[in-house]
Amino acid sequence: MAKAPYQPPVSALLTYGSCLELDKKIEEPERDRLIQEVIDGGEQKIDRQKLAQIKTVPRTEKWPNYVEALGLTLEHVPELIRMATDEDLEWASGDTPEVWAPVHAWRSLGQLKAEAAVEPLLSRFKDRDAEWACEEIPWVLGMIGESAIEPVAAHLANRRYKDWSRVSASESLERIALAQPELKERCVEKFVAQLRDYKRNPKLLNSFLVSSLIEFEVTDEAELIGAAHLANRVDETICGTWANVQIDLGLASEADFTPEELELPRPEWVKFPEDSKPSAFDLGLPTKAPADDISVVWGDGKLPFGKQKASKKSKGFGGGKTSGKTSGKTSGKSKGFSKKKGKS
Repeated sequence: MAKAPYQPPVSALLTYGSCLELDKKIEEPERDRLIQEVIDGGEQKIDRQKLAQIKTVPRTEKWPNYVEALGLTLEHVPELIRMATDEDLEWASGDTPEVWAPVHAWRSLGQLKAEAAVEPLLSRFKDRDAEWACEEIPWVLGMIGESAIEPVAAHLANRRYKDWSRVSASESLERIALAQPELKERCVEKFVAQLRDYKRNPKLLNSFLVSSLIEFEVTDEAELIGAAHLANRVDETICGTWANVQIDLGLASEADFTPEELELPRPEWVKFPEDSKPSAFDLGLPTKAPADDISVVWGDGKLPFGKQKASKKSKGFGGGKTSGKTSGKTSGKSKGFSKKKGKS
């Protein structure tokens, strides 16, 4: 049976077109300058203080005001949820504006703070090919706020879900805490509770939990973080070595460690000639990432420990189906969930 057509004003989202073009209109020259200075310093001489100045820019600030432009209200939420989860649109031709409609729909749901959208949007994390969703929906859930905390935490704790799906839930909790600081304590409690299961958690997930605790400067959980590191249950290319973590939490200084202890491990998939100048990719800075499936995760181009992933809209990571949104184009930004303390 044919699906019912979308009705105005929701149907207008079918014509908004490429988010890549919309996002290009936002310039961040100061952030770009800092990133370039870090790159120019080289991989072995990363200026951590300068890195810390590269702040996370809320992705939501780049989005059009759909609610105001189209007159969207809560009565449109069911139709927006249908569009945000519409697989026919998701896999439409990359030459059509309709392929971007799900993205515009979930952004609209965030602006409406639509509580009914939380579970449907979480279901998008289960799709291995949905990188764009895994990058943006955490911001949407951050906009929705308090009502999303428990469902997101349940998704985070569910061992039946794949690593990247649970990482996306972890990122969602962080976005909630960043968007609404009054909810930070509750979100931190969820991070801590999940990290206590570090022996059974995937190493990848532990790394993002640690990174979030660093983000919120949770010094009173240093013993737990240290235990996860000493048990070799974190990926240090993501959150740094235990020495790095102690410095980032303000519990120690670089003078307390040897150069070997401070050296950041290089991800296995980063390979370049020994004499070549490191690039943004080599340093884990925002850029295009490899299309393989090693140590690959999602995010917003944060730094500094090599968190990288395929660029926006390119689906499939070097194999399998690709969304129509790929269309031979990338955003120029990696999703790289890199974090702490050099927040980007």
